[in-house]
Amino acid sequence: MNKYLICVLSVVFSFGSYAGDKRFLTVDELIDNGYSLMPGEQMLELMRSKTIKVVDIETDAVLISKHDKSDVAMERKFVETKTEKSSSLFDVRLLARAPALDGKIEREVVGDELVSTNGVRTYRYRLYKKQERIFAVRDIDNGNVFLEVK
Repeated sequence: MNKYLICVLSVVFSFGSYAGDKRFLTVDELIDNGYSLMPGEQMLELMRSKTIKVVDIETDAVLISKHDKSDVAMERKFVETKTEKSSSLFDVRLLARAPALDGKIEREVVGDELVSTNGVRTYRYRLYKKQERIFAVRDIDNGNVFLEVK
């Protein structure tokens, strides 16, 4: 009986801890707000730019993506310029996310997706754009939006 009571109480308290958590931005919300899927040709143009700033909108971590070589647009190097804010270290939902790719990253635009791999993991990104604002959505983030491209 005591084991049953402990199980019930742990379930009740675990649900209560997530009830007040802030919701993440979703792809559906982007589309409802007028964002449209960026075509592959525009992604290629973006990748050919000299510097791309990627901001994690939940943790404020900033990564700068720069060309390794001027003739190959898909080989880029990410340099972390700002670390995550300390409050994100206690959010279990953010800690459970898959990490960014590291090491030598190969990228390829396939249709309307950017496919990135480091040889171990592969992520597919879709970019959504409205005017000059761009958000990136990884396939493994279950429709949640965590990255803004600047």
